[in-house]
Amino acid sequence: MACPFFYPVDRFDNGPWAVPPRLPLGDPYRGECRASDSAFAPDEQHVRAVCNLGYGRNRCDHFPQSSASDAVRFHIAEDAGELIRIQFIFEKDCWPREHGTIECSAASGASSADNAILQKQAGAFLDSYLRRRE
Repeated sequence: MACPFFYPVDRFDNGPWAVPPRLPLGDPYRGECRASDSAFAPDEQHVRAVCNLGYGRNRCDHFPQSSASDAVRFHIAEDAGELIRIQFIFEKDCWPREHGTIECSAASGASSADNAILQKQAGAFLDSYLRRRE
């Protein structure tokens, strides 16, 4: 479950993990925190421990305590070759709060998400999935 305010920018190496954890976006990503009006790039340790894994409430100074969600989870609902449906679930206190499905193009990565962060996270998840599928 990635942080709902994490905007992934690019993949980075699994290096510091002796055994890489199962990551919500499939691979580890660098990115920006978009929890406030101005985006910023957290340091790599924070990105590994919180941004990529979610549940930053009480672990991250930038996480808004009023947030309706702690994390977002993704999974492949359907792989029809070119069209891939990704299910997303926003969670709070380990319970589902909101869910939906995003339709993505395997060729272009274009998606039907209406939220920029959700769209970027779904795109990162899709990229990771497609690398493993092939």
